[in-house]
Amino acid sequence: MTAKPKIRILVALVALLACLQPLAAAEVKGTVTVDYRGLFSADSGAQSYPVSVALEPAAGQKTIRRAARRQVIEIIDNRMRPAFITVQKGDHIRFINRDSVFHEVFSLSPGEPVSVRLGKTKEHNASTELVLDQVGTTHFFCRIHNKSYARVDVVDTSYLQMIQPGQVFHFVGLSPGKWTLRLASPAGETRRVPVTAMTSPPPLQLTIASRDGGFADSRLKPQAGIEQLYPVSEW
Repeated sequence: MTAKPKIRILVALVALLACLQPLAAAEVKGTVTVDYRGLFSADSGAQSYPVSVALEPAAGQKTIRRAARRQVIEIIDNRMRPAFITVQKGDHIRFINRDSVFHEVFSLSPGEPVSVRLGKTKEHNASTELVLDQVGTTHFFCRIHNKSYARVDVVDTSYLQMIQPGQVFHFVGLSPGKWTLRLASPAGETRRVPVTAMTSPPPLQLTIASRDGGFADSRLKPQAGIEQLYPVSEW
């Protein structure tokens, strides 16, 4: 083979690699802040709540489903912790009672309702495990302790990150093209934002607004009631 055909082949390979590079390197990144407009001010005992960022295909892209994971919600001092998480469809939630009193957990959800009595800590029935296979938002309460509450969002994507307001989210290894970001926070709205995955994209700067009864400085006063934590999700 002469030098010229070799050069042509080399040039063709370089061009092919250049075309394939964006397919392997498409990404979406940015930050999310929460615009708190509530009537409640935070104090030194306030608790910070994260923002859920989920990336969903918007143009028929194939996504790789990860294996189901187990997430744990502990009940400590009559409070469910964490009080907000987002999980992939099919993940497991394990409730563990760390208190020396009984708890009666029940749910409001798009799927089968939950009603279970948890024994005192170290008793054989102090924990229970659920499989969340219905997309949507499930609210968990305790019939005995009205301050005990947790919200679990279930999404049908493995591209999922929990961040604090203002922190960076970053999804890599994506198929280029149109996607949808689902943003959610306990005190704020659930928002869907169209985005484009590409190579070296500029960082997005996104905001979600709090609802009536939101919490200043992205924190929750310890004495806040369940009704302030319990906005209706928009799906």
